[in-house]
Amino acid sequence: MTLISESSSDTRVASSNYLERARAIAPIIEANSAEGEAAGAMPEATIAALKEAGLFWMLVDSDLGGGGLPFDSALEVMEVIAEADGSTGWALMAASVSTWNSSHFYPGLRRLFREGGTPISCGTQAPIGTALKVEGGYLVNTPPIPFGSGMDAADWVGTTVRILDEDGKPVLRENGAPLTRAIRAPKSETTVYGDWDVMGMAATGSYTYGWTDYFVPDDFSFDSAPLVPAPGEDFTGETLDLMSSGVIGHAGVVLGLMRRALHEVANIVEGKKRMGYSVPVDDYAVFRKEFVEADAKFWSVREYFYRVVREGIDSTAETQSLSAEQMARIRQATTHVHTVATEVVMFASLWGGTQTIRNPSSLGRAVRDAIVARNHALIDIVTVDNAADPIIDSWK
Repeated sequence: MTLISESSSDTRVASSNYLERARAIAPIIEANSAEGEAAGAMPEATIAALKEAGLFWMLVDSDLGGGGLPFDSALEVMEVIAEADGSTGWALMAASVSTWNSSHFYPGLRRLFREGGTPISCGTQAPIGTALKVEGGYLVNTPPIPFGSGMDAADWVGTTVRILDEDGKPVLRENGAPLTRAIRAPKSETTVYGDWDVMGMAATGSYTYGWTDYFVPDDFSFDSAPLVPAPGEDFTGETLDLMSSGVIGHAGVVLGLMRRALHEVANIVEGKKRMGYSVPVDDYAVFRKEFVEADAKFWSVREYFYRVVREGIDSTAETQSLSAEQMARIRQATTHVHTVATEVVMFASLWGGTQTIRNPSSLGRAVRDAIVARNHALIDIVTVDNAADPIIDSWK
């Protein structure tokens, strides 16, 4: 099915409403989705449409030329794009959050924005590589770093590295934790291995990348440790903590995949005759019951997720802090969205019959994308266990 029929060339692309912008380019995203999955990369037309609508920069402060959207509004944009194509929604999620992070915390990239530049960033947070402090910056070495989602669209790439001394030993903080530094480097100076070949989220450009004896200037790095509170501790800051801001976009994408799956199966079964059924599938009592239950699951989990995220956003705006419970609930709600999505998307997959398994298939692609999204390390079931203490305590 085609989600939206209007042309994307109308004035909505330049609308001040970023949801309208997303809806305006959704037909382009959808039209190029099969090409992206087949190629295992974001099509140029898709990247161009996202740039034209300014979606990569929607979270960047407005005084730097971005949209200045709060995270909850950006999540709704990700939903729309992911409904059109899961891979594109994922790549937009990864790149837009990384681009906001780069514009907000890295002096060098903030300067590029102030000079009228429009950099797009991608990368990971895990401290996989190492760096030696040298005059004016850091000398960085990394093994191949996996999962650089959004690489096809990005022109800057980042990670976090552990600082070593001249003897190759880890430099420690006063509390005994390893000293780390988050870095950014131009993609043109980054080794990109081009090794992304997977069953779902195929067009996210999540390539492995890295650097060898690469110099990163001081102003293209920052200490991200204050954005990561110790387990069980509250967070103090004007933005969401690093983990919360990095993980919530995953739920926005998966909510879009649920939307697409429900749209697809509702249309597939309409008037559909199936062997052994006395009535068309859409009149069959079991299907109707299960569809209504899936609909309730979608709207219920979406409402809870957005409530938790908005409470966190409001807390940082009003008190410049997040409680341990608020951060726990963000992780809990994000993981729970994926759990529910597995149920909803697999419901649609079953009732979609052979239209789920034939290629090309929008429903089949949504199923594959949802499975891959559910397997992400940040959505592992351990996140729920880690969130348990402050949530259980809230009921005492």
